[in-house]
Amino acid sequence: MSEHSTVTLRLASTVMILRQVEAGMEVLLLRRNAQLAFAGGAWVFPGGAVDQADAEGGDQGFGDEEFSARTAAVRECQEECGLTLQPEQLVHFAHWTTPEDQKRRFATWFFVAAVPEQQSEVVIDDGEIHQFQWLSPAHALARHRDGELSMMPPTYMSLKLLQGFSSAAEALEGLRDSEAFSVTPRVAREGETFVLLYPGDAGYELRDGNLSGPRHRCVIGDQGTDYIHSGDDVGVAAMDRVEKASQA
Repeated sequence: MSEHSTVTLRLASTVMILRQVEAGMEVLLLRRNAQLAFAGGAWVFPGGAVDQADAEGGDQGFGDEEFSARTAAVRECQEECGLTLQPEQLVHFAHWTTPEDQKRRFATWFFVAAVPEQQSEVVIDDGEIHQFQWLSPAHALARHRDGELSMMPPTYMSLKLLQGFSSAAEALEGLRDSEAFSVTPRVAREGETFVLLYPGDAGYELRDGNLSGPRHRCVIGDQGTDYIHSGDDVGVAAMDRVEKASQA
């Protein structure tokens, strides 16, 4: 049995904050303290673990877990960057669970929200968070590829989702109308390369990145993360574009 097989899965939440400026849509990224044990030095969205107090006040129509996740996202946003949000303005678009056999595991609700430019002044806590930047999604992804912004795959994939939108309002509407996806990656290797496998990949069930067949994975290399979805043979929708929820 793996030494990490009994690691507690903690509920967490994060919120991708957008604003519209004259140059176009921007997203807020925060740099975590490099000394932190989890994701030290990574560029992330505001967020963190859900506390017991976040459940106080009932579900208010969201369900207990979602209510707690929304409350935590609002609290963490205020604590880490000084921006004020309301639980009901958050749009849920994804749910990521840390791969098995990791020292720390989180089941994380991903939300998106928009703030007006005049209400987007950021004040970081200078504890967990040491820097911030407002960047266009394209610029953020380019800087990641250039090795300037270290980010985890869920952050990278969330930014890629924004590429299909021309404004913050359009992104918010599109993600609100889309069907949220949930995924637990599986860690593997393709030769000497570290990969994260997603449902539909030929190697997902056996955690074998070398098996031939459909590709649905992130490849982690010297140039950052690269997402691969090989097409219809995968059998599940790509996670870097919006799929409309069923109207049935």
